[in-house]
Parts: sequence; C-alpha cells; structure tokens
Amino acid sequence: MNLNQLAKKLFPTFLDNAENFEPCCVFLSVSDMKNRAVTRHAVADTPNDAWTSALDNLKAAFGSKKPFILRADWVVKSQTITWAEFLNLLEQTRRNYFRFGIALDRNYNIALTESEINGNALLYKDGKEGSGKCIFRPERFDAYCKIRFSRNFPILEPSSPVEIFITEGAFISEKEQTPTPITGGNRLDAGHRKVSHLNSDTILKMVRNGAGYLAGQVQKSGKFIYGHWPCFDKKVPAYNTLRHFSSAFAMLDVYETYRMGEMKIGSAITRAIKYGASKFIKYRTLDDGSQAAYIYEPDSNEIKLGALGVTLVMLVKHSMLMKTKKYYPLMEGLARAIYTMQKPDGSFVHVLNADNFTVKEEFRIVYYDGEAVFGMMRLYSLTHDEKLLAASELAFQRFIATDHWKNHDHWLSYSINELTLYKPAREYFEFGINNFLDFLPFIYHRDTQYPTLLELVMAADAMLERIKTMPEMADLLERVNFDDFYATMESRAKHLLDGYFYPELAMFFQNPESIVGSFFIRHHAFRVRIDDVEHYLSSLTAYRRYLARRTREPQPSKALLEGKAVGTGIFNIQSGKSNA
Repeated sequence: MNLNQLAKKLFPTFLDNAENFEPCCVFLSVSDMKNRAVTRHAVADTPNDAWTSALDNLKAAFGSKKPFILRADWVVKSQTITWAEFLNLLEQTRRNYFRFGIALDRNYNIALTESEINGNALLYKDGKEGSGKCIFRPERFDAYCKIRFSRNFPILEPSSPVEIFITEGAFISEKEQTPTPITGGNRLDAGHRKVSHLNSDTILKMVRNGAGYLAGQVQKSGKFIYGHWPCFDKKVPAYNTLRHFSSAFAMLDVYETYRMGEMKIGSAITRAIKYGASKFIKYRTLDDGSQAAYIYEPDSNEIKLGALGVTLVMLVKHSMLMKTKKYYPLMEGLARAIYTMQKPDGSFVHVLNADNFTVKEEFRIVYYDGEAVFGMMRLYSLTHDEKLLAASELAFQRFIATDHWKNHDHWLSYSINELTLYKPAREYFEFGINNFLDFLPFIYHRDTQYPTLLELVMAADAMLERIKTMPEMADLLERVNFDDFYATMESRAKHLLDGYFYPELAMFFQNPESIVGSFFIRHHAFRVRIDDVEHYLSSLTAYRRYLARRTREPQPSKALLEGKAVGTGIFNIQSGKSNA
C-alpha cells in the first residue's frame, strides 16, 4: 500500500476517537522501517481539516519512499507551564521516562510528541556524565528541529509558557492492515499497542521474535553482535564472555520450549557455543593432574566466577537437549575451576588474573555466587557427582549464615530451587522464601523493566509448587500471601511488554528494522544488548508455563497495592551499572 492507502484505512479510527476535539491537533508519523519515522503535525478547527493538513505535510516530507507503517497521535489533554517549571519537571523524571509531548506555544507551531523526544534521545544525558534524570539537551533539540521544522530550537526565558500534552493514537501497517489502538496518556505502557490481557499467544509471538533477533546477532564466526544503541544506530563496542554463554542458554531455553528449528536458532546456538569454547577457555593442570577449565575475558585478561557458572548452566542444557556428551570433559573442567575458587568456609573468590590464576578481586558482584552454585547443581542433575552437591551445600550454609537472601538475587532463586530438588531441607526452603518475600512491593511497583525480577519470582514459583506437595512444610507456605505473589508475577510480566520493540515504537529510532521484535532497557537509552534480550526471553518463557496452570485472577492485598518500590541489597544501587 502507498501512503494514501494507509491513511485512508487509518482515518476512520482517528475520526471516531478525535471527533470531539475542536480545535484538533494530530501528529502523523510514517516509516519504511529502514529509516527513522518522518513526523508532521497540524492544528485545525476540525479533526477532518487537521488530518488533511497533516497528511499533506507528511507527503511532502516523506517523498517517494514506500511506507510500511503509518501512525496517528492526537492530543487529548494539555497543560500550560513555564519553561522553568518544565526544566524542573525533567529533574524529577527518570531519563527516558518523560511521557509527555511538548509544544512551545498554544498554537503548536513547534511541537514534538513523546515518541519523537525519546526516540531521538533529546532529554538523555549519558551515564558517563552522571545523570539518571532527564535533562534538556539544546544541541540535540537544535539538530532535530532543523530536520523537523527547518529552524533552530528557540531560546526561551524561564517565564516563557510552554504546553505539555498527552496523546492517544492508532497505527496501521503493511503487516497489520487493521487499525490498532495505541495506549495513550503518560502511563508506563503508553506509546505502543494496547494489550488488555497478557495471554500465552501474545508471549509466544514476543518470545519467538526475541529469539529470532538474538539468533540473528550470532555472526558466522559464532560471536555475537553485542548490542545496539538504537537512538542513533550505534553498536555497543564492548564484549562480555559471561553474557556470550548466558545468551546461548536463553536461546536453548526458547528452543527447548518451542522447537524453533524453522528460525535456524539451532545453527546459531551451535556456532555460539563452538566460538566460545574455542576462544574463551583457559586450561590449568591441578596438583592431582586433572584439568580445570576457566572462562576468561580476553579484553581484561581476567577469570570471573560467574562466567564459569552460567557456562555450566548452558552446556548442561545443551547436552540434555541435543542428547550429546561432546562437552562433558569441558563441563567437568569448569566444575574443577569453581572448586579452586571456593574457600573452606563456602565463600568464593570472584575474579582471578588469567595469566597466572592469582586473585584479582575477592568480590566483584553478588550475582557470581548464585551463578556458580546454579551451574554446579545443574551439572549435578546430569552426573550426580556428590562433590558438586557438597560444594553447593557448603556455599548455601555460608549464604544462610550471612543472610545473603537480602540481596534478592535471581540467580540465588534459580540455585536454591535447583538445590531443593535434591536436598529438600527446611532451611533451604526458608532461604528461598526469604529471597523474595519482603521484596514483592519493589517487584510490583518498580517502573524500570528489570526482567531479572520476573526470573526471581518464576524460579521461586517452581520451588513453591513443590513445597505444596510437602505436608511437613505447610507452615512455610503460610508465610506467603499467594494472591500477592501471583499478582506481583503477573504485574511484572505485563510490564515487560513495555520493553518490547513493537514496530509502532521502533519506527522512531534510526534503523527500525534492526531492532523490531527485540527487547530494550528504557533507562539506558533504549539499549538492546544480548543479555537484556536473554533475560526477557528466560523470564517470559517461564511465565508462559505458569499461564498454562493459571485458574483465576489473583487479588492483591491493600498493603501490596499501596507499597512502594523501595530497594534493598543490590537494588539500592540506582545507576544500573554492573561489572558482570
């Protein structure tokens, strides 16, 4: 369809929803999905006149390119504030969470939608400069205004009036030829299609698309394209071996659930594992003559405990799924490496120098401990080597003694669920419940995506389902308000949809087709990195399994609904930085 045909199909939906707005302001955006959307707007006394004028402006700007998607946003509410008040509002808003459009006058001569603002990073100050809040960037506004309005962004006085506004909208595309409504307002789920109910089919489509994206990042060599900054289509230049292997695990998880051979995901998995095994392994002969295999980071020349754990998790999954013993010697070598990094009291050394295996850092990040134990326990499920179980129990005795659960780590949730499959001891179940129980309000109310939070509760859910079969543990279950637990799980899962690059959102970024169907982290400039995608895939795949047994809608308590996202443990760190 050409632009006129798309507009003709979308116009009735716009008219039905905007007929009472007189005057009416409508923004029309179009993209071929190879380039950032072109947006034009118009204000007129009637919706019909506003549409006609905006469409004429859009045709002139878009030219002869073949459109894929057309989106309409119309203003439903506005408020006049001063420029000084606007800047103050930005200081109170998490970066990329400004959900209003802005017009510099009541006639909307210069006006930008929320999607334009965030897609072009106009209010983003990068982490190196130390800001976690929105901030006005005059140079970026200037650059975009030259494209959009053929002029610079004007200099405003503190008392100058501006309009902030919210919109509702709809879109149509070559693929989805029925107009689809877009959630409006300044809600967390604003800006993409309305999803009234998160069902199994919705998740299946998202996970398949996300897995296809991740597989597409595996190059012929087996190395991933590590990530993208989509606002300006820049690649993330770093690399991380831990995330290389954990991303391969996520693809295996999806492959196991959906048998997605048609997406050639199996080939991508094979290439990624082969590359990692040939590039990131450093062997060491131990005193007993056996070989320990360490995962090392070439760029930093260091060995990280967490990488050993997640590589084991991935290789066990691969061995079971593909029914192969090819990597058994490597897995045994990885386990020996973990043993060498565990102290007599059960704690671990986190980072070694790769050239001589000396200690570089006793502690790096809390995730490493849970990753190591999860890796050992997954290998135990395959080999039943009692040394693995003994090392894991020793570690958990240390975790219990130090109240490690206060970090609310998703890897601890995975590992305690795995440990209790073979050692269903009360103290372990108590630890697993403590790991999430007082953290439910944070998980329920947190505005950023944090897909690992859903992983935490999904692993806990698997553990709780087994406790339900144990009458002797009934008193432990009494500690859990299951309506609150399931409501938190469901709220978190639905919030993850707000981190999915639907085409009607991806169209506002520089290279839409390179990111559509992937997952992003909004407060990191909509970053799409392989580990970001992996955590979405793992958590949503587990959540879909929960939906298969769901029988009713949970009713959260007043205490949960009125709670706040107050972080504890590692979540006291608001920067979102990680040395994993």
